[in-house]
Parts: sequence; structure tokens; C-alpha cells
Amino acid sequence: MSQDLELFLEPAPGIQCDHPQVRDLARRIVNGAASHREAAARLFPWAREAVRYHPYVPFDSIEDYLALNTLERGRGYCVQKSALLCALARAAGIPARLSFADIENHQLPAGMAEVLGSPVMAHHCFVEWFLGGRWLKATPSFEAPLCARRSWRLVEFDPERDSLLPARDLAGRPHITYLRRLGWRRGVPLEEILEAWRAEYGAARVASWAKAVRQGTPWRRAGEDAA
Repeated sequence: MSQDLELFLEPAPGIQCDHPQVRDLARRIVNGAASHREAAARLFPWAREAVRYHPYVPFDSIEDYLALNTLERGRGYCVQKSALLCALARAAGIPARLSFADIENHQLPAGMAEVLGSPVMAHHCFVEWFLGGRWLKATPSFEAPLCARRSWRLVEFDPERDSLLPARDLAGRPHITYLRRLGWRRGVPLEEILEAWRAEYGAARVASWAKAVRQGTPWRRAGEDAA
């Protein structure tokens, strides 16, 4: 493996791949896998389903993105779920990194639209991992029960091509539009994410959201089961 790829096996902010418990978990998930592709095929659905997609969680500290904290919480939004998958992949020996894009969710529930004040999901996150000699994208955001409830297409692991959020749902209605690709980062660029949110949603709105989730108060809870 080249020295450049080895950089994507090391810990980084928010990527807890070196913790013994994370390493042990990754080994148990991929036990017996004959290749990185087979290991990735096991890691992807595990991370997608182990943590429920939920934006009403603490998000303003790098500690909120560590794999063990996300697993203990059992809930997380796209960056937290992607950081978990990235950590597990690195712990299993698969070079991985975080990638970002601004997207529009055409089926954003009204409560979440009220929370954000915008249909744009700024700095949406997914994983890129090095499989079969190339970087492939994989989005673990939405678990199977949520997709079934919303009639969304479930993102499945594909060893040959990117596994991104689909443009249309099961009924053919518009779902996700990728507006702008923002590139990859080795770890969670927390301040970059928060600055992007402040620019898109307003500093006061982001601060109110952060305070509410820290205190566990029911601030606009109608948006919590939304993507």
C-alpha cells in the first residue's frame, strides 16, 4: 500500500479508528472476509443500520462524532454516521475518508424545513473508500426502517460504483439533488461545517439548535425524524 493511502488508515479529528474497542468491533464485523470489498460489504449495512438517522443530536463538539459516542447514543446525522463507517473501515484496514456535498432534499419534512429554514442540506457527508484500486463513495445515512416508512430507496453497497442517495424515491418522485461537490477531508472539519451552516441557515438558528439538543429541550421537535 502506498504511503499516501496509509494516511487514510490513521486517526483524524472525529475518526476514532485507533481505539481498541473500535478495532475489536471492526474485526468482529468483517471476520472471515476474503477481501476489502467483502469487508466493505459487511461494514456498510452494519453502520447504516446500527445508528438511527436523527438530526436532533448534539453536533457542536468533535466528541459528538467519535464512533463509540455515536454508537452509545444510537442516533446521529449524516456526518456522525459517516464518521462511524470511516472509523470502522480504517480499523479494518480499508483506506477511507469523508466527502461532502451540498444537497437538496425535495422531501424534507415540514418540521425539519422549519428548523433549517432552507431545503438545502449544507455539508452533507458520505464516505469514500479505496476498493478495487479506486475511490468509491458510500452513503450510510438512511437506515432501512426509515426508508420503508418514507418510501425512499435504500442505499445498498455496490462494489463497482458509487452508492449515493438516489434522485427519486420508490414512487418516482424527486428526492435528492446534489447541488455542489465539496471534496474530501481526512477527518471531521467541524468548524468548516458549522461555518457553512451559519452561512446557509443563520448563526442564531444554528446556536438555538445547538443549545436545544444539549439541553434536551423540545425545540421544534417536529423536525427530528427527518433527513
